[in-house]
Amino acid sequence: MAEAQALEEARRRNPVKLGIWIAGFGVALVGLWIAKVQMDIYFARNELSNLNAQWKAAEEKYNGVTAEKARIGAINGNISALDHLTTNRFLWGPVLNALQQSVVDQIVVTHVWGGQTYEREPNKSIGAGASQKTIPGSANFEKVKMSIAGKDYSPSAEGFKKYEDALNHVDYFAKVLGVREGFTIEGAPGPKFADAPGSQKEYRAFTLTNQFPAIRRSDR
Repeated sequence: MAEAQALEEARRRNPVKLGIWIAGFGVALVGLWIAKVQMDIYFARNELSNLNAQWKAAEEKYNGVTAEKARIGAINGNISALDHLTTNRFLWGPVLNALQQSVVDQIVVTHVWGGQTYEREPNKSIGAGASQKTIPGSANFEKVKMSIAGKDYSPSAEGFKKYEDALNHVDYFAKVLGVREGFTIEGAPGPKFADAPGSQKEYRAFTLTNQFPAIRRSDR
């Protein structure tokens, strides 16, 4: 009996079996670690996929905002160019529109023309003696003169005066020129002429002129 117990005790203390148990435990630990790593990779891939989707959505929004910003910039550039054009050019549209509002019976306008000239702003001198400096003019002054030639068929041949008064009281001309600085007769009206050979209808030719106020224009 004692000998059997001794053999059983020796079997239990067998280093090979102990090693097998330890190795099996180590393999189990490695397996658990691998499983954990695989789970971490799985969750990391899911997170990466979500981040990519969010990035793509954000990129689309960014591209949309960038395109809209570029469009707004182009619109603002056009508005700026139009503003520069309107503030640095004399526009004849309002003038022609005002002429349509000044129709007088028995007055026929035959010609309308305008002249535009530019004068450079004179240089300015600052200081005196050796310290005197000359600053060149930084802008041009635009001067616009307008003339209207017509025929006056009124019996008194004084209809051009009514036309002159009508022009000077049109809102646009009254605002820009002022009633006192508006259109005036150039020279004296001409003699009466027959409208056609043998016609009893006569007219007197006249020319009205004005001088718009000089406007300072930038160099841009």
